[in-house]
Amino acid sequence: MSSDAGRKLSAVEPTPERDRSPAEARRGRHERAALAILGVLLAVCLVGLALSMGRNARLGRELGELSTDLASTRAALGAYESRLSEVRAAVAHLHALVEGDPVPAPAETPTEPTTEAPTP
Repeated sequence: MSSDAGRKLSAVEPTPERDRSPAEARRGRHERAALAILGVLLAVCLVGLALSMGRNARLGRELGELSTDLASTRAALGAYESRLSEVRAAVAHLHALVEGDPVPAPAETPTEPTTEAPTP
């Protein structure tokens, strides 16, 4: 017993893992697994949000470019329509000249004054 007398014994403090029942230990593992799954789902959602925001930004830029193109196309179309109405008016005028009375001949203007007296 002399060898036992030299050792000092101390009390071991209880740890939560040792004091839990197997059902409580399983519940703890399930909670950690559920938290890990929630963390992964949160990470996937954040990646999806980032991708969606990037796509929305790209579509917004594309919408701006298309709006600019549409405005310039509308302006060009307005100019073409204006020119077309001018051409139609000119064609209508020419058609009226062709279908109507000929253009009156210009009045004869004497180029040299006559010194002769008219004969009666």
